[in-house]
Amino acid sequence: MRISRRWLGNYIDLPDDNELLIRTLTFSGIEVEAVEELPALPETVLTARILTAEKIPGTDHLMACTVEYGGSNPVQVVCGAPNCRPGMLSVLALPGSVLPQLTIKSAKLKGVESHGMLCSERELGISDTHAGIIELDVNTPLGLPVNDLYELPDTLLDLEITPNRSDLLGYLGIARDLSASLGTPVKFPELLPIAGADCPAIDLKLILEDSENCPRYTARLLTDIRVQDSPQWLKTALIKTGLRPINNVVDITNFVMLETGHPLHAFDYDQLAPVEAGDPQPAIVVRKARPGEEFVALDGKSYVLDDQALVIADGQKASALAGVMGGKDSAISDSTRTLVLESASFNPCSIRATSYKYKISTDSSYRFERHLSPALPVDASVRATELLVRVSGGKVCHALKDAYPEPERALYLALRPRRFTELIGYQLEESAIKSYLEALGCRFVQYGAWQEEPLTDPALIHCHHAEEQKAGKTEFTEIDCDHALYFQIPPHRVDLTREADLLEELARLAGYDRVPQKTAISLIMDRHAHRVQRAIVDHFALAGFYEMTNYSFCDPAQLADLAFPSEELDRILLRVINPQSSNQSAMRISLLPSLLANLSYNLNHGERNLKLMELARVYHRDGDSYTEPLFLTALCTGQAAPEHWQQKAREIDVYYLKGIIESLLGSLNLPVTATGSMPRPWLVDAENLAFYSGDALCASLGRMRSETLERFGIDIHKLKQDIWVVEIPVQNIVEATRGISTEFQPLPRHPSVVRDISFVIGLNIPYGDIQAAIKAVDPSLIQAVSIFDEYHGKQVPAGSRSLSLHLFLQDSEKTLTDERVDQTVASVLKMLSAAWQIKMR
Repeated sequence: MRISRRWLGNYIDLPDDNELLIRTLTFSGIEVEAVEELPALPETVLTARILTAEKIPGTDHLMACTVEYGGSNPVQVVCGAPNCRPGMLSVLALPGSVLPQLTIKSAKLKGVESHGMLCSERELGISDTHAGIIELDVNTPLGLPVNDLYELPDTLLDLEITPNRSDLLGYLGIARDLSASLGTPVKFPELLPIAGADCPAIDLKLILEDSENCPRYTARLLTDIRVQDSPQWLKTALIKTGLRPINNVVDITNFVMLETGHPLHAFDYDQLAPVEAGDPQPAIVVRKARPGEEFVALDGKSYVLDDQALVIADGQKASALAGVMGGKDSAISDSTRTLVLESASFNPCSIRATSYKYKISTDSSYRFERHLSPALPVDASVRATELLVRVSGGKVCHALKDAYPEPERALYLALRPRRFTELIGYQLEESAIKSYLEALGCRFVQYGAWQEEPLTDPALIHCHHAEEQKAGKTEFTEIDCDHALYFQIPPHRVDLTREADLLEELARLAGYDRVPQKTAISLIMDRHAHRVQRAIVDHFALAGFYEMTNYSFCDPAQLADLAFPSEELDRILLRVINPQSSNQSAMRISLLPSLLANLSYNLNHGERNLKLMELARVYHRDGDSYTEPLFLTALCTGQAAPEHWQQKAREIDVYYLKGIIESLLGSLNLPVTATGSMPRPWLVDAENLAFYSGDALCASLGRMRSETLERFGIDIHKLKQDIWVVEIPVQNIVEATRGISTEFQPLPRHPSVVRDISFVIGLNIPYGDIQAAIKAVDPSLIQAVSIFDEYHGKQVPAGSRSLSLHLFLQDSEKTLTDERVDQTVASVLKMLSAAWQIKMR
C-alpha cells in the first residue's frame, strides 16, 4: 500500500524527521518496504496556457506552440504530445529548470526554436504517466508554481500491511495507529450527514437475499450530478497513491476508500432494471449468481459465473461481482445524472474465493478479503456523499437505504495486568494499559472478574469490587488473581478477539525493545556442518551433477543385490514394523540402490551422459543403539562434458573423478594424507580408490561390477560405457575440517624452480607414498610434486612402471642457486633408491 506523507499529515501531526516516522511505523508493526522522495521542483516550472499550436512541416506530430505563463511575453515551445491543443492549460518548464530526469535548455527542433517544455507527469517525477502532457482545469491561475499544484515536496511510503490488520488499509487507520505510538490526537474529518430530499420520481428497491455473505448493504441515491474531471486536489491525492483519475464520481469513491479503508461503488441509476416489467422502481438485489450467468466487468472481459459467486444485480442481471469489480453496463459515464452509491460489508471468504476463481484482484477485493466490519459502511457512505455533493453538485434523495438483518453487537474483552507480566516479562502500569488501548479506540468499561470468553453485554461482567465502584473508586491496590480490566473493542478492530490480542497490542505499543532477554540465544544448528554440507553439494553441482531426492525407505532385496553379506544386514538393518509395501520395509543403509534406480530410469529413456547425486542420511542399527550418518553418493556414466567442436569429448574415468574429489578436499583445506583401495562387493577390485586425511576416510570412488548392474536392470555390455560411483561420508569431513582455518599467505618474493625426474619403480608402490616421501626430504624447499607421465611398455620390466614427476622448489627467504637445487634433487633420488630401489631413466 502506497501512502503520501502530505496526505497522512492531514489527519495527524507527524514528526519532521522522516527517519523517525519510518522507525515509528516499523516498530508499531507497519513495515516500510520502500521510500520515494518527491522533491520540490524549481519555481520556473509553472502553469501555462497554450495560445496557438501549429503543425511543423515535415513532421508527423511536432507542433510549434505559443504559450503564455503570466510572464511579460509568451514563449514558443515545440511539443509532440497527442493532446496538445490551443486553449489548453498545462505545465511549462522554462529553460534552466532542473527536472528529475533532465535539464531544460533552449533548443532548435526541425528548424523551430523551443524555449521550454510542456511536461507530462512522468517528466515531473510524480507518476509514470507519459501518454500526453498534463491537462489542468481551465480555471487554474496562470504562473502558479507546480509545487502548489501537486503539494511538493512530498514523501511516498510503500507499506506492507499484515493480513489481519484490515484497519490499516486506509489513511485514517494508519493515523489512528500512529496516534497511539506518537501520543498525538487524530484529526478525523467531520462527517456531515445530508438529509435526503423527497424525490417521488426516483426510488430504489433493495433486496438482500444472502445475508450470510453480505451481512450489511447500504445504498444512497443522488441525482442532478455532473460527471466531469476531478478538481486538482483530488487528482493529486490519487496520483500519488498510484491510482489513475477517471472522473469526479469514481475518484471520490476511490478517495474515500483510501481514506477510510472501506471500498465503495457507484452504479448508474438509469441503467438498473426493475424486478418486474412495468415497475417504476429499479432494484438492487444481493444474491448468488445463477449457474452460467454471464457478466461483463468494467475491464471489458466477459465472465461465466457459477452459483457460488456473490453478485450485486438489478432486477434482471448481474451488475457487479460483489466486492470485486463493477459491471460495464451500469458503470458511471459522462451521461450519468442519477447514481446509486453502494457501501457494504461482505464475507471475506466469499470474496477471496470469487477473486481467486475468476483471477480478478482489485483494490476493493484486497480489502474485503481481509474482513471489514459491518459497522463501517455507513460512515464511509456519509463521507462519500458529502464529497459527491460538494464536487459534483448533486442532491441526495431519500434517507439511506440500509439492509442490516443481524446488527453486529459490541464486543467486550477482559485483560489481566498480571497476565501481561507473565507473558511479556515486565510490569505495565494500569494507567499505561488504559492509555495505550484507548488510543487505539478501545473504551475502558469497568473492572471485573476474569472471564475467558468474549462478552457482548457489559451487564454480564462480574465484579468483585462492586461496592467500591459504587463509591466511586477506580484504582485498586489489592488485586486478587481474577482481577481484570474490561474494554469495549472498536468495530474497526476485527482482529481483536481475545485477551492475547490485547496483550500483543500493548507489547507492540510499549516497545518490543523493552522485553527483557532472560537467557542468551543458543545456537540451534551446527553452522560449520551446514557450510561444509553446502560446499560439498555445490562442488558437485558445479561439476554438472544433478541432485536427487528419494525415500528413506528401501527394499532389503536390493541390498542383497549389492551383495551385502546377510549376517551384516541382520546386524545393521533397521526394519519398519508396519511397512506400506515390501519395497519400503527397511530404512536405507546405503544411497546406492535408490540412485541406481534413478540411473536405470534415465538410461531407459534414452539418456547416456548422466551425473546424479544425493545427499541424505542412512540408518544403521548397532544392537540397541542407532546412528544416522550423512552421506553424499554420486553415480555417473558417459561423457565428462558436453561435446564441443574444438575438443574431443572425454569419457568419465578414474582420473576425472579423482580430480573432482581432490579439488573438493583442497577447497576445504583438508589434506589427503593417504590413499588406498576400497573393497566393496559392487566395485571392481582393481579400480577403486579411497582418500584419507589422517585416520578419517574422506571419500571413495570406483567402477561398478557388471553383474551388480545387471541385477538392477542395467546391461553394461549393451550400454558399452562404464558406470562409476563416488561415496563421501560427510560427517567425517565435517569433523576433520572443524579445526581448520584459512590463513593468509603473502605472495612469494623469490622465483621458484622446476626440475623433472623420471624413474622406474614397482607397481605395488602407491603414488601417494612416493609423493609424501619426496616432500619429506626438505619440506621447506619442496613446495609441490606432480606427476605428468606414467608409462607401461616393453622397455619397462614386468611388474614395474615408469613415472615422470615435476618437482617445484622455492625458498621463501632467498633466491635458489643451482648448487642447492642440484643438491636437493640428488637427495630425493638417493632416498628413492634406498627406499624402493628405483632405476633412473
